[in-house]
Amino acid sequence: MGLILLVALLVSGCTTTMASHDTLGDTIVVTGVGRFSAAPDRALLTLGVESQAATLGEATGDAARRMSAVVTRVKSLGVADTDVATIAYSVDPRMAPSDPARRDEPPRIVGYHVTNLVQVTVRKPADAGPILDAAVAAGANAVRGIRFTLADAAAAQAQARASAVGDALAKTRQLAAAADVRLGPVLSIREGAVSQPVPMRATAAMRMESTPIEPGQLEVVVTIELRQAIQR
Repeated sequence: MGLILLVALLVSGCTTTMASHDTLGDTIVVTGVGRFSAAPDRALLTLGVESQAATLGEATGDAARRMSAVVTRVKSLGVADTDVATIAYSVDPRMAPSDPARRDEPPRIVGYHVTNLVQVTVRKPADAGPILDAAVAAGANAVRGIRFTLADAAAAQAQARASAVGDALAKTRQLAAAADVRLGPVLSIREGAVSQPVPMRATAAMRMESTPIEPGQLEVVVTIELRQAIQR
């Protein structure tokens, strides 16, 4: 009697496992992609000064004077104090070339190289060109780039996310119609890649006489995986 009961329990357990596996198999799985494009409303300029001199004091002093002039000029164009932030400052010694005939001599410092970089947040992309030109005219000799962004990137991602879900649901309806099956409830939605706003085309062109800025459009892309049940 005990053996019969044990066999019955084992059979019952196998049946339950197979039914669960069957249920998981009655689904349609698709990938949805959502895109949202918008004109950027912020420009981030990375610029500053580089200075070289024979002594540390001369190098740091020259860099400080020139950087002060650059920052003052930038702020005079309406950039707020909080929109200018130092992002890099370095002091590097310049070593004398090694002399093969004097290998026993220790390395000799012949000067110093100072780099001071700031990030300037420009709240009107149209002002980026004039501000960049003004900074260069004031003494900025290190311009490391310009990047366009959205002040509210989360809102753009929400739009792209909704578009991705709509794309996935449309795909499940198409597949269900092609297979002549009825759809049940959505079982799961898993978000995959979410891109940060990236330019859809070249964003800046630089000339010596002026700096025309072309912000273009920024695109946010969201990818999701959606599972939807098939009704029997």
